[in-house]
Amino acid sequence: MDLIPPEILLHIFEYIDRPALSETGLHDQPNLEQLTTRPECLCPLKAASLVSRSWRSLVLPRLFRHILWKPRIYSLSAFTLNPIPLLRFLTENNLARSVVTFTLVIDFNDPAAIDFQVAPRIRTADLEWLWDQIFSVIDPLRFTILARPTTLAALLSCMLYLNDAWSFDIPYHILSFARTSRQIGTESGSGTPKDGPSSEARRLASSSTSRSRMAAPCRLFTIRPWTSLLLNEGSSTKVSTPNTGRLQGRCTDSLKVYQVYEFYLRRPPSILGALLGCEEYPNDVPLIPPTVVDFSYIAVFPLASHFETLLEHLPRIDRLFVQLTPKSGHSILDNGREMRHIDPSDLWLERDTSYTLLMRELMLSENPRANWGLLRVFESGDVVDREAWDMIVHFLERSETKEWKVERPGVFAKITGDGQSTSWSDEVNGHIGGSTNQSNAHVL
Repeated sequence: MDLIPPEILLHIFEYIDRPALSETGLHDQPNLEQLTTRPECLCPLKAASLVSRSWRSLVLPRLFRHILWKPRIYSLSAFTLNPIPLLRFLTENNLARSVVTFTLVIDFNDPAAIDFQVAPRIRTADLEWLWDQIFSVIDPLRFTILARPTTLAALLSCMLYLNDAWSFDIPYHILSFARTSRQIGTESGSGTPKDGPSSEARRLASSSTSRSRMAAPCRLFTIRPWTSLLLNEGSSTKVSTPNTGRLQGRCTDSLKVYQVYEFYLRRPPSILGALLGCEEYPNDVPLIPPTVVDFSYIAVFPLASHFETLLEHLPRIDRLFVQLTPKSGHSILDNGREMRHIDPSDLWLERDTSYTLLMRELMLSENPRANWGLLRVFESGDVVDREAWDMIVHFLERSETKEWKVERPGVFAKITGDGQSTSWSDEVNGHIGGSTNQSNAHVL
């Protein structure tokens, strides 16, 4: 085997490599299984690394392209993370430059966060050292966090509304930062993509209000010139039985938020408002940096009142991706236990209301919300839901707007002054993988 030239071996290894689970599951229901490979499922590259020393030296850089770090955390009140052993290993084995994606998974539930009805008060400075430590060694194209909303709020140094948390079985959420290349500066202030689709929008954003410039956002948002941001809130339909008015843990016979009295008034625990800067202090300044041109929001049948938060405070972006129903093969509607006591019409009503509100903002020719006028591409991840897609297209046809057209199934593109639709390269989407909406495998 060692007689095979290294160039040929590397070419073979490219074919037996598999996409990282953390790369292909960004649009699925957030859960630990989608990111973690079971021990019995040894990937081909790991098996190849055990053949010989020479093979191992060739395979290691590819094996460590996608890092998943799952530190042991027991309390947010004593939040301690130690990435040094991992970073030392990458440095000593010359693997740091091979890292393309880095995924941080924090799997624990802190009862204290619920008891106090707020996210723990962890100052921005408490975690700046962590981001500096990680990014001083690696330079990934994507950085992803999978954690509960309370943990995400602590990591991002923002507050979280939890007055209605008792009625929700809080799921995991995914927050993913991405960029297209390493050819631009390592700090958001050092430069923006010169040839990106939003150079003009970025120049406008950089001259935003002094209030935004004076803000001291979480360093994670500016430690790299991220161009794409994804928030996956999964399904917020699960709730715990309201026995005492506090979250008692996951009940075996749980109710659903759509079965709770006046469910439409409930507010799920979410960092969306903090990202957009549309809440009370300290969440009144947007966390999304000016370099971001692409925002993706995924949720399974979110409450329309919650989704409207995004519509009313749309960031200054070029592309908006929205997915509001389960992907094919992952439908909660097929689960008899999950759907018990739920009226399906409530789910469809919230979906229809959400898209109605979205299309009203999109098609309004003189929208007072200026950022909607800067949007160039809108993509729906619900194209396989024919009823939802047909409804969206019907809105477009009925509006008689001359500003938007259907570029392809699932994609609306803005028409330029010369009558052509806006061109948009899938590579602009910094999340690894191109847009494959046609096959219902859209990976951002």
